[in-house]
Amino acid sequence: MPRKFWLLLAFGGLVYETEHRRLDLDALKAEAEEAGGKLGGIGAAEALIEHAEERVALLAEHLPYGAPQDWVAVGSTPLFDEYERKVREIGRRFDPAIDESDARLLRRQMEAICVAGAPPFPPGHIPAFTPDPDDDPIVFGALLGGADYLVSDDAKHIVPGGEPHEYEHEDRRLLAVTFGYLVSDLMPPINWSEIDGALLIEALTAPHG
Repeated sequence: MPRKFWLLLAFGGLVYETEHRRLDLDALKAEAEEAGGKLGGIGAAEALIEHAEERVALLAEHLPYGAPQDWVAVGSTPLFDEYERKVREIGRRFDPAIDESDARLLRRQMEAICVAGAPPFPPGHIPAFTPDPDDDPIVFGALLGGADYLVSDDAKHIVPGGEPHEYEHEDRRLLAVTFGYLVSDLMPPINWSEIDGALLIEALTAPHG
């Protein structure tokens, strides 16, 4: 299920990429035309957009009816660091073949799926959100990154008792929920059995050249 969920986030990220790359390119073209200049690198930019569009079309053919296109992932350096650390520490419990290079690769995959990230923030300026100071940077990064939901099965600290928990900082708010709650109560109903998590590799395929 988590891998299928990652596929949906990757799909949403590709949709986001196609829309925003096209908008950015059109804006740059208009600016160059107005200034009487010439915009370079259009071919490379168009190729990136076309690649993302191809990925979107491929995945759309294999995703079930009602699969969301606007669910995207937001990341932060503390989140990526913690993810990589956990893979190194307990990854072998799930797959004995996981090694150091796999931990770095999985981190890069996670970074690639995220469409936005929190701006850098100094460690000494992180509010206390949870009983565990090691978890506070993850909550803070999600808030600064503009996430709506923080998904965690840490029922001891981040999602106390496994129940939805709201965090806020200044004018930013998010809801921390377990993965099970997210799927059952927040996401649109879809047929998860029709999602092939192996397609994640297709979503992450880099452009040629």
